[in-house]
Formats: sequence, structure tokens, C-alpha cells
Amino acid sequence: MYLTTAQRYLRTFFAAISLIFLLALPCPLRAAATAPDLTAPGEITKATAQAGAVAAKFDKLEIKTTALPSISVVDLDYEFTNTSDSPLAVEGFVQSCGCMVGEWDGTPVKPGERGKIKAKFLTQGLRGTVRKNLTVKFFESASVELFAEVNITEALVYSAQTLRWVTGEEPKSQQVDIAVNPQTPTRVLSVSGNDPAFACELQTVKDACAYKIIITPRDTKTERICVLQVRTDSKDPRDALHGLFALVGKTKPEGGSL
Repeated sequence: MYLTTAQRYLRTFFAAISLIFLLALPCPLRAAATAPDLTAPGEITKATAQAGAVAAKFDKLEIKTTALPSISVVDLDYEFTNTSDSPLAVEGFVQSCGCMVGEWDGTPVKPGERGKIKAKFLTQGLRGTVRKNLTVKFFESASVELFAEVNITEALVYSAQTLRWVTGEEPKSQQVDIAVNPQTPTRVLSVSGNDPAFACELQTVKDACAYKIIITPRDTKTERICVLQVRTDSKDPRDALHGLFALVGKTKPEGGSL
């Protein structure tokens, strides 16, 4: 259709006015005015999450378990029920440290149905009872904090980590008993110290089960400290080499400190 000069001018004028009005809108409104709605039916968005009461009722907020020292990763499952009337989706996780990591498959959980949060507890370098937490963030909903308490058993259990003598007392022999975890058979190969003023003797009570170390200071005239290295046949670097201490001091401090 042929347009007169005046009609072309008016069309250009109104197009410019529309563009100026659109640019003046805040970014979210501008995006809503220009972008088509590509959300698939049933897909979770922040808007739909805000419209419904999102709630996840977990069976357990804390899991307690035991792990062998040879295990580097403990898998944990936290199951829950979506008690709201809207699909429930996980937005992300907040970790207290890198020892506990959360996982979610990305599938929204329908109202009334069951879901699962998977977590990996990394035990590398850890021993004893360790407690960690992981925060689960749902879309536009209150976060839920999950806990895990893992008892990482020791491969070798020592009756003492430090032996002490008071200066001037009789330099009697003392011993450290070593019990081997039966689930992780380990042999103690040798014991050595960095101070020749302390004599160290390794005795086998039962091979790969129990040992004892006899430590005798040459004298107790002066204060001194000896670092003992206990070597084993463990392939785990955490248990291949352990450290003990023998020292002569003015007093025997309480509380187990040096």
C-alpha cells in the first residue's frame, strides 16, 4: 500500500515514542514486555514458586554413621516429602566446607511426592568423629540445614601420644600400647626417634593385631624432647607414618598438652 509522506512521518514518530517508552521501563518489566513466555507447563520458576507454599518435610535432618579409615567418600541420602501444593525445586547448596557436597538431579518434585537430596561426605585426612552441615536452598523458600556425623575409625589406636618424665626423677622405661583395627589389618614395621638420648624398642604382641613400644630416656638431667616415627605397611598415606612424643620437663602438665 502506498503511503504519503505525512503517513510515513507519523508511523516513524509513533515507533520512536514506543521505543522511548520501552527503554524507560525497569529491566525486569522491559524483559517481560519483549520476551515471549517459553516456560513449559509444570516448569519451576521463581514466580510460580512464590505463588505456592513450598515445604519439604525431611525424614531426618541428621544422619549418623561410621566409616572405615580406608573409605574416602561416604554417600548420604536425605529423603523428603513435598507437602506443598506446588512443584518443589532446589535452587542450590551452601557448604560449610568442602568436606560435604550436595547433589540434586534437577527434577522438580510434584506435590505429595517423595524427593531425595544426595550428599557426599569426604573423609580424606579426617579421623575420629566429625560433624558437618549442608544448607539446601529451595526456590523462594526457607532454606533447610542438613547435618552429618561420621565416626571415622582409626587404623591404629595408641594408648598414649606423649610420654613424659620430670627432670631429676629416675629414668624408668614407659610403654605405648598399639591396637590395630581388625577391619584394617596393619603391620607396624619400625619405630625411630630423632634424639639418641631416648632408647626405643618395638615389640610385637600379635602380628598385625597388637604391638608395644618401650621408651627409656638415658637420663633426666636436662629438659629435652624426642619425636618418634612409627612406620607401618599401610598403603594409606595417613597411616603409613605416625608420630609420638617423648619429653623430659620440669613438670608433667595436665590436660594432655606438651
